[in-house]
Amino acid sequence: MDRSESIKEITAAIAKVQGELPTIKKDRDNPISHSKYANLDSINQELLPLTSKNGLAVMQYPVTKDNKIGCGTIITHTSGEYIHFEPYLITVAENKRMSVAQEGGATITYAKRYQISAIFGIVTDEDRDGAQPEPPQQQANNDNQKRGSQRPNNQNTSNKSGLSSGSSGILNNATKVIKRISDKTHEPEPDIYQRILGQVGYADSELQVVSNAAKFFNAVQAEWKVVEDNK
Repeated sequence: MDRSESIKEITAAIAKVQGELPTIKKDRDNPISHSKYANLDSINQELLPLTSKNGLAVMQYPVTKDNKIGCGTIITHTSGEYIHFEPYLITVAENKRMSVAQEGGATITYAKRYQISAIFGIVTDEDRDGAQPEPPQQQANNDNQKRGSQRPNNQNTSNKSGLSSGSSGILNNATKVIKRISDKTHEPEPDIYQRILGQVGYADSELQVVSNAAKFFNAVQAEWKVVEDNK
C-alpha cells in the first residue's frame, strides 16, 4: 500500500463515511449459499455521495498480471492526502459462453466490489458463519432418503428452493468444487460463486434451467483445474 506522508485527514474522512453509511440492501440472490448480496451499483449509490460529501474521491482502475485480472483502488482527499491500495487480482478460468472482453469485464466488476467493500468495511454478503452444516452421516442419510423417494421420471420437477431437481443436483456438485477452491485459495465461497456466475453471464434465476446449471458447473470445474495447475 502506497500513501501520502500524512494520512490524518483522509483517515478521519473515511471514518466519517463509515459512520454515515446506511445498511446497504442485499438485492441479489446466491442460490448456492442460500444468501443475498449487494451488487456494485447498490454499493456505489450509497457510498459515493458520502465520499464526495466528506472530500474523498474514489478511483478504481483495471489491472492484468500473470494471467490474472483485477483492479486497484486510489482514494484521495481534498487535503492532498491519498492512499493507494494494491491491486486485487483474480485468476480467470476460460469461459466459452463469454467473449474475452465480457469475461474480463465481469471479473473486474467483481474485484471492484470486493476491494471497495473491504476498504470501507461494507458487508455485501450475508454472514453464513453461524449456519452449521449437517454431520456427514446425517447428510448421507438425508440424501439416501431423497433418492429413495424420487421416481425416475421426476428429474425436472421443482423443489422448495425453486430449482428443478436436475439443476439442484448440479449446483450441489458445484458447491463441493467451490468449497475445494475456497480451501485452496482462502477466498470465501459466496465470493467465488458470484465471480464465476458473473463470468458465465447468468442471473441467479437462470440457474433453474438444467443446461445453464451445467454450464455454470463446467466453469467452476475449469477454475478448479486452474487452481490445481497453479499449486
